Amino acid sequence: MENGSAKFVRMDDGRHIAYRELGCSQRDSPLRSMIALHGLLSSRFGAMPGVREEVLIEYGVRLIAIDRPGYGQSDPHPSQTFRSTCKDIVAVADALHLGKRFWLHGYSMGGAFCWAAARYIPDRVEGIAMWCPVGNMWWKGITKYERKMMLSCYSKMDTVLTYLCKLSPFLFIKWYSRIACALLDPHVDLTAGLSEADKQCMLQPGSSELMHRDRRESLRKYKGFGMAKDFELLNKGWEFEIYEVGEMFKRKIHIWQGDEDRLVPVTLQRWVQKQLPGSVELHELQGEGHVSLFVSTNLDRLTLHALFGGRRQDTSSPLNETFSASYHTKLPCSNGEK
Repeated sequence: MENGSAKFVRMDDGRHIAYRELGCSQRDSPLRSMIALHGLLSSRFGAMPGVREEVLIEYGVRLIAIDRPGYGQSDPHPSQTFRSTCKDIVAVADALHLGKRFWLHGYSMGGAFCWAAARYIPDRVEGIAMWCPVGNMWWKGITKYERKMMLSCYSKMDTVLTYLCKLSPFLFIKWYSRIACALLDPHVDLTAGLSEADKQCMLQPGSSELMHRDRRESLRKYKGFGMAKDFELLNKGWEFEIYEVGEMFKRKIHIWQGDEDRLVPVTLQRWVQKQLPGSVELHELQGEGHVSLFVSTNLDRLTLHALFGGRRQDTSSPLNETFSASYHTKLPCSNGEK
């Protein structure tokens, strides 16, 4: 089913999940299928940000980038849980004939649902790659000191919001939904709370406009509901512990994390890697932040090589592209989407 610039998959309960396709099409007989899960205040346009079409084709990847529930053009799930989102992922995979097993990619908040998929649908996931994924600051085993160190990278406001949502998620959802429209103002400073490396990336021509475009799409229909639910799920208490992921998921999980990230702490990823040393491979990127890690490092190629090894065909591709050029090619053209 299609509607304008998005395609849709209908869930069993009548909701619709919007998606777009990148890389190989089904008729090209792709070697691998991957579902990409976007971050907070984003959409299918910003899933696996900066990925280049030619790199996906080189590795034979069919990439399905979805709007998570309540974002973009996807219907919200009022009773959404980590487990229910995993059911949505499976429904999308089956409807689009992605095969018995598929790969997952999660950026930032999208990583939370990759962790959930490793726990709840391990038999459907072949491998996982995450870029600066969020995690549960209240997982068992995290000491008060470790949590303090993890939160130390946050601004004072972000720290207050984290504890507010932890204590009163319902009030937080109502408040956040009301102010979401204010975030559509193109004059809102997108660099607030970012590292210096990220701020420099945002100065590149067109970068702010592209992020505002993605932000507008994320709030297009439901005015922040999906974002508020993200905060609720993130802070009210996760449905699983990290050790359960290790017990259920026996394949490799790759994490890329900038050590200058001010939105997701590298100390969290180091803790996770220690808990799951046999599963998690942590790739720390020195001097990189939350945005710069995929702008400055050819992270799309590094990620696919880590997951798949050899390429589908021995073709070369430019190793360095500007943020605006790389990210722009993944945003919809005026004549629609693939």
